[in-house]
Amino acid sequence: MRLISRRSVLVRIFMSRRAGLRGNRMAKRTPGLEKVKSVIPRWVHGKGAAFEKRFFMHWVLWHWEDIVGPFNARHTEPQGIRKEILYLYCGNPSLRNNLIMMQEQITQMVNNYAGQKMIAGIAFCRRWEHPDTDGIDDIRIAHTQPEYNWGKNRQQVLLTAEEMQESEQIGSDGMDSDIVARARELFRKHVQMEKLRASKEWHPCVDCGTLCPKDELRCPVCARNQREALAARVRQVLRDIPWARCKEVREYVPECTPKLLNEQRASMVQQLASEVDVSDTESIKAKNLVMLYRCLPPEQLTEDEIVRTIYRLRFNLHRPKDYKAPKRYSVIKLGKKVRGEH
Repeated sequence: MRLISRRSVLVRIFMSRRAGLRGNRMAKRTPGLEKVKSVIPRWVHGKGAAFEKRFFMHWVLWHWEDIVGPFNARHTEPQGIRKEILYLYCGNPSLRNNLIMMQEQITQMVNNYAGQKMIAGIAFCRRWEHPDTDGIDDIRIAHTQPEYNWGKNRQQVLLTAEEMQESEQIGSDGMDSDIVARARELFRKHVQMEKLRASKEWHPCVDCGTLCPKDELRCPVCARNQREALAARVRQVLRDIPWARCKEVREYVPECTPKLLNEQRASMVQQLASEVDVSDTESIKAKNLVMLYRCLPPEQLTEDEIVRTIYRLRFNLHRPKDYKAPKRYSVIKLGKKVRGEH
């Protein structure tokens, strides 16, 4: 029999008490709040069976994509649940036939997701835009408000006699009659749209004068050109200073944001990587790639950093047919780095 000394017993008791004290201190710092995913189901269950069932009916409708997948969810819209029947709208006839053949499987998937028997089957119908019955205890999904129909409202804009006469002056006798008629029609539609936009408080673009929404300063074309010009300025700074971070770039481009800088850096790394050979560690392009990718200034650019970075980007670089990837630890040495090494 192994004898346990009194000293070892005391040490164990002391360590256990110390661990207990440490645990108490941790408990004080952590108040022990429950997670939402455990609180809400218990709260719903405490509200009663009827409330719980209605809650999970809404839960099923709002998580339709998680149940049937993104493809089926993109082409089908759950309208609601009425008398244990899930009503769906599907504008694709062939897909609707396939879903009819899969209705038992879909019913089982819905019930499994709800954790109880929620529906007894599915049925296809039109969109429930307007309730056709009153007083029926059904669960329906809220439809979004339809967008403003510019084309329909444009047709209701009236043109003056001067504008109609101006449209009739487009074209000449020697031109094709169909082309002239189409050109005049396009001009009238353009004038109608301009008058409709002006009635919606649209204002001229600050750059080109085209009407744009009241909440925006520029039209979409000028706004895109401005974004492209800003991105070009950021790329120019990265070409001159590949290791520059956002604070340094803002000295030359004050409008630069971290997101824009990361996007342009990633784009330049991808473009430069396609021009560098996977075994190249000496060229200027390879060194620029390392400085751009690692944000390293030239004084911190060592041979080890170049080799490691090229190995890390090996799948994005140009690889010859006879290229054979080296072993990981032939490039990255084992062991801890000595202080002062990069």
